[in-house]
Amino acid sequence: MTEGAAYILEDVTFAYGERVALEVPRLEIPRGKVTAIVGANGAGKTTLLHLLGFIEPPRTGRITFFDKDVAPEEALDFRRRVGLLLQDPYLFHTSVLANVEWGLKLRRVPVKERRERAMRALEQVGLSGFERRAAPALSGGESKRLALARVLALETDVLLLDEPMSHMDRESAGRTEQVIRELNRERGVSVLLASPDILWAQALTDNVLSLHDGKIVPASLANVFRGRITDAGRSFETAKISIYLGAAEAQATHLAIDPSAIVTHLAIDPSAIVLSKEPLTSSMRNTLHGRVVAISEEAAKVRVEVDAGERFHVLITKKSLETFDLRLGDEVCLSFKSTAVKLF
Repeated sequence: MTEGAAYILEDVTFAYGERVALEVPRLEIPRGKVTAIVGANGAGKTTLLHLLGFIEPPRTGRITFFDKDVAPEEALDFRRRVGLLLQDPYLFHTSVLANVEWGLKLRRVPVKERRERAMRALEQVGLSGFERRAAPALSGGESKRLALARVLALETDVLLLDEPMSHMDRESAGRTEQVIRELNRERGVSVLLASPDILWAQALTDNVLSLHDGKIVPASLANVFRGRITDAGRSFETAKISIYLGAAEAQATHLAIDPSAIVTHLAIDPSAIVLSKEPLTSSMRNTLHGRVVAISEEAAKVRVEVDAGERFHVLITKKSLETFDLRLGDEVCLSFKSTAVKLF
């Protein structure tokens, strides 16, 4: 059994009726780290979080939690060690403080301790002074922070967050990112968050898992393009661009799945793309010309979107942004090695 894992999943599957929603032959999630689960809507992110939160049992397979096998009859005991923040959490039509104390009351935490933990959680999310307000009167961002405080007050070993930044204003998103970092750094809590945004996930977390059609794929699912392999395996063509893969015999090194599978998609790691104002003289065989169409902050880094026939997402540091003095509309070059490409 692997030491240092919060979870180990082996041959785990889950289905809704006849539709298989999740197939995980093996997956290890490290303890004491921040891990992101990324993928498009319907990829299986929420389903995986429900299994990890012991809300649903797997149809088949085994889950190990902090070195202990999880038996169905023990699920409730393990569930108490996990805090789960749903994408659309329900708030009671009571005060802010009563909402935060609710879970603690269910766990029969003494009144004094309950109040202290609730107040501490509200301070963490920046809602001190809101205790007596009615929860339904809060803004969307404040409501999400209240729901987070309710989970934080439980002081669990693991925190599961399902798209925590959805419907959040900038202030609430920044506060939530800070809470995630502090919780992990100061208390060593294992944090898992689901997000469709690979660039935000890469900027915030230690480890990124990619889900595609219910399967874990070892590819960063940003810059995902549909197309086909051409030129005897040397290139991948979309409807708008061609990407060099290398010699034909190197094709298997790019595959994120069984080499016998039919390849229909390509993904390029956004942190492996080099931006420049002029073409570079380097070993990178792929260089595309494009125009900067969006620039935005992404946790501690900067997301740059470039239209180069296809829309590319690039993750750079704030210092790089200042050095290159990038602005909207600038003409730029995108360069990357064939080893930055994954096929699936």
